[in-house]
Amino acid sequence: MFGDAGHENDSDLNINPSISNNPPGSQSILTKDSDNFSNSVFSQSKKTFSTNQSSYKSQDSKTKVSNSSKSFNNFDYGQPLQILDIPEESNEDYNFQELMIEKLHTLYQDISFIINQYDNSSINLSSAVINIIDCLKKLSSFIDGLSEVEEMNFSTYNNDDLRKIMKIFLHFYDHLLNDEVYVKLKLLLVKNFNDVTSKLNVHYKHLTSSNQSLLKPKNFAVGANSGESLPNEDILSKIIYRMSNADSNNQPLFDIKEQNGSFIAPVVRGLSKDLNVLCLYFGFPNPSDYHYKLTKNLTELYDDVHVLVMKNNISLATSVQSSLPNFNQEQQHHHHQNLKQSSTPRFKLPFRNPSDSLHPPMSLSLSVETSARTSGTMGGFIYPKIDLQKQPKLASYANSKFAISCGHVCLDKKEDNIEYPHVSSPLAVLVNLYKQALKNQYQKFSSNDDITMKEARNAYGSALNQLDDNFPLRKIKVHDSKSKQDRFEIRNFPKHRFGQIIWGERTLINARKLKDGTKLEEKRLSDLAIIKVNKALNCDLNFLGDDIAFNEFDPSLMFDNLYVRKIVNLNRTQREFNMDNLNDVDSSVSSFNSQTNYGIPVFKYGSTTKFTQGNLNGIKMVYWLDGAIHSSEFVVNSIDKNSAFAAGGDSGSWILSKLEDIPSVSENKGLGVLGMLHSYDGEFKQFGLFTPMHEILDRLQEVTKIEWGVVGVNEKHDDESIASVDSDEDTGFASGSDAGDDDYESGMEDFDGSNPPDVD
Repeated sequence: MFGDAGHENDSDLNINPSISNNPPGSQSILTKDSDNFSNSVFSQSKKTFSTNQSSYKSQDSKTKVSNSSKSFNNFDYGQPLQILDIPEESNEDYNFQELMIEKLHTLYQDISFIINQYDNSSINLSSAVINIIDCLKKLSSFIDGLSEVEEMNFSTYNNDDLRKIMKIFLHFYDHLLNDEVYVKLKLLLVKNFNDVTSKLNVHYKHLTSSNQSLLKPKNFAVGANSGESLPNEDILSKIIYRMSNADSNNQPLFDIKEQNGSFIAPVVRGLSKDLNVLCLYFGFPNPSDYHYKLTKNLTELYDDVHVLVMKNNISLATSVQSSLPNFNQEQQHHHHQNLKQSSTPRFKLPFRNPSDSLHPPMSLSLSVETSARTSGTMGGFIYPKIDLQKQPKLASYANSKFAISCGHVCLDKKEDNIEYPHVSSPLAVLVNLYKQALKNQYQKFSSNDDITMKEARNAYGSALNQLDDNFPLRKIKVHDSKSKQDRFEIRNFPKHRFGQIIWGERTLINARKLKDGTKLEEKRLSDLAIIKVNKALNCDLNFLGDDIAFNEFDPSLMFDNLYVRKIVNLNRTQREFNMDNLNDVDSSVSSFNSQTNYGIPVFKYGSTTKFTQGNLNGIKMVYWLDGAIHSSEFVVNSIDKNSAFAAGGDSGSWILSKLEDIPSVSENKGLGVLGMLHSYDGEFKQFGLFTPMHEILDRLQEVTKIEWGVVGVNEKHDDESIASVDSDEDTGFASGSDAGDDDYESGMEDFDGSNPPDVD
């Protein structure tokens, strides 16, 4: 190929002049491999040429040529190749940040290889976990061995490899190691992962040192990390959008119709607010293999989005009372001791009772007067605004106030057939359950003639008398659903009747049109009831109340921070996705743009779970309930408090936030109301679903043809002609809703036949 044998020693042949120091015309280096010329398929000559210096340096310094190549001793090998003396690189020569980035990338590659081995059945699960633990230990030891370690602040928000590693860790923790036989192995994996992340992240290091225990994976709200976003948030937003807008004639993106209460919650999951990854949380009342296989395909789509399947479901946050909450045997014992210690017994009610019954605060317990079971929470006070010049006949209703709660709390058709039922707040359900508990204790001690037992009996008798003084006995008409007959019962009620329901609903409605006239396809839940408040009650402020020390929950909840001053608008970019062009979840549409309000800390006070905290999630939740697909704003409970955010009985409570915590609001004093709670996840009680307040007010305006406002909120464009008014047939309410105003104010008769004191 290169010519005949006569040209084999051609001095003009330059094999590789770019790396050879031989002058033109000099001989090239001949290696010992020349003897194997007969095996070459590229040359017909008996000799080969190479620039490989290793063959030259391997020769003996004295002979330089092996005995097998003596016939070529007359060759002049020329100048040897230049060897640069480059010292071996050390860790100190690297930029510290770049070094750790490289190490995290190597860790991800190693862990990926291990999980691939497990997926291909090359190793078992235990071996895979042990190998991953070894990789984590290796990195931890490497960091410990560095002479000078800078404070690192690696998080899943600034490092792609750490996100991928976190997803694999969560996959093992949430799915692969759920069996009890892997408990110890699971804890060992968590411990070593904690060790590594505490060295990589300054915030997490302080968190673990103060916590003094292993931090396990938890759910956080999207945007809870100071409003920062993770890659692929737009993907999750598109999935939820497609689900909530699924046409009734077409199959939705995911089949969750089979189980009532199923949901998909887009959250972030991890160890802390800055060490987490995006997560699609699938909740099913009874998850099956079908559900796990369905979601497994999603797991493989994105290497930094975790998919979690749990036994969970969405439930209405309404309590069906069968026993007195928070009044167990231990509490009864302490209650008994307190009654014995004083000659004039003083007792604390196991439910909220305002110190001034004529100035009710927000978040009182509430139920229909005729209800023996269903209860919820009265959120706060609102008022209708009309132009008195256009509707002067409504002037007589000025300064009336209305309270709101959820429709499913106040419109229980199973227990109430009254068209406009009266409500009790504090709710009579708990009052009578508490009285029954006191009676049981009184009768228990009455059967014993011991002196100490008599003291206890007298104490419980005194408590019963005080209860009757604070909550007088009244006669009430109730409807027996079994016999279909009305009957009268005697129950304890607050001294002043709270109000009467004049309108309510719980239904799916079309979202309102945009300002440009575009109609939105999305439907939303309207679950609210309007209660006309007794005129004897002063409801001029939305005040958290002075009967509870809210500063024990949050030191800043004092003074002005106990009053609602603003409505926080949660309007999203409604036309973010064009469904006509959205053929695939990954199609190119406008990028996700989480508003600055998302992720802010919020709280609520409900009649069941009391004061709880959480963070506003940056993406809506979608769920299947009562034969329809719903989407809802929701709150993820605060990990710091590690308690349930909501439970049955909390329906109607307002979702509130301090104005100082809301970036988009200039005010720093007072509270902002975001919306009203209507549901929660029944298994773990971590999510609180709510309707935004601006949607509630818009719905009321649509129904009544009157603009509504929140009591205590100063609105810029109000003028002197705008006043608070009651409603009549012109407002859109039913014509009988305000009929019999005198009857509304007096209502029930006392048990002894006298009228209730000072109701109006």
